[in-house]
Amino acid sequence: MAVVFLAASQGPRGFSKLVVVKELKEEFTQDVEFTSMFVDEARLAARLNHPNIVQTYEVEEQEGHFFIVMEYLEGQPLSQTRSRLARLGATLRDHQVRVLCDVLEALHHAHELQDYDGKPLNVVHRDVSPHNVIITYDGVVKLVDFGIAKASDQSSQTRTGVIKGKLAYMSPEQAFGKPVDRRADVFAVGVILWEAITGRRMWKGNAEGAIAHRLSVGDIPKITEYVPEPPPMLKAICERALAPRSADRYPTASAMRVDLEKYLATLVQKPMARDFGALVVQAFSEERVRLAGLIEEQMRTLRETQTGPVELPRLAAFQTLTPHANTPVSKSGPLSMQMSARSMRQPEPQGYPVKWLVIGGIALIVLGAAATTAIMAPWAQGAGGNPPPATSTPDAH
Repeated sequence: MAVVFLAASQGPRGFSKLVVVKELKEEFTQDVEFTSMFVDEARLAARLNHPNIVQTYEVEEQEGHFFIVMEYLEGQPLSQTRSRLARLGATLRDHQVRVLCDVLEALHHAHELQDYDGKPLNVVHRDVSPHNVIITYDGVVKLVDFGIAKASDQSSQTRTGVIKGKLAYMSPEQAFGKPVDRRADVFAVGVILWEAITGRRMWKGNAEGAIAHRLSVGDIPKITEYVPEPPPMLKAICERALAPRSADRYPTASAMRVDLEKYLATLVQKPMARDFGALVVQAFSEERVRLAGLIEEQMRTLRETQTGPVELPRLAAFQTLTPHANTPVSKSGPLSMQMSARSMRQPEPQGYPVKWLVIGGIALIVLGAAATTAIMAPWAQGAGGNPPPATSTPDAH
């Protein structure tokens, strides 16, 4: 429901900082449901303050346009990282366990978030997946995209029978539109852990209807079907996280992290964040150089075309980049682009004047699927033509 731009925040005396600007798509700006969702995301994102969660700097609305300004992450989604490294023959299991410890730390922070009066907000991410976990080239883990997160202070409401998120990482209760709590996110982390142990997608080869049916009967794929002798501790942790009944799972993300840390403590060679970052740098060196070159080229162009001081108190210049007609677009995003520009006046900020100059709609490799919200309509076709039942009460959020 949004587009993501790479931008430069420019201030006095040559100050410049790369940021990410997420804008609600034009066609949704008059839709109350989508604007409410976007504002809810912005409000929640601004409250989250944790080293393993992407930071939000600013939230703005100008002439009906909604923007979230976030930190720029130079790195790759876990989804691309693990597939690329697997093709290179790298062993990833224990590195991914280290990553998931940080993801669980981030989730626990979100789950424990309280309102200013101390009332729990009951935040649930609802879209935890390898696409929304970023590994920076320094080895830092960042959880992104709270676009469909549930919190008790939200203004938007999830309609009965509408399912939000990625089915392949959903808990049974989320897949069937039932009320969810933090244990739905624990289940999603369990799926990622299952995939780290086996080296394959958990629901690979299953159509959505088949996945829904298996979730409905608690038929979770067994690790031992693909890895005959997995580490016993890791297998037990994964099975508890993937318990079909939420009551049988870890009660908190922190509790699951503690057990994963105990497993890591048993290893002779413990995975380090900087080592994983080095692997990511090596695997994506070509993409990193190309992206850095594009950013430098765009920044140089902006410097050369800026002929004087900014006259307006605030100017946001959004330069949308689109691929050249004959340029192939890789999965990592278009890197050869042409520019068109539009600008808009914004109210004066409290601090010094800032100029947002958007230097790339670069399909941000760093944000993967963060610019989109998957909203799945009620099941039209379930396994064998039998759709799963919709709940009679809406998801409380």
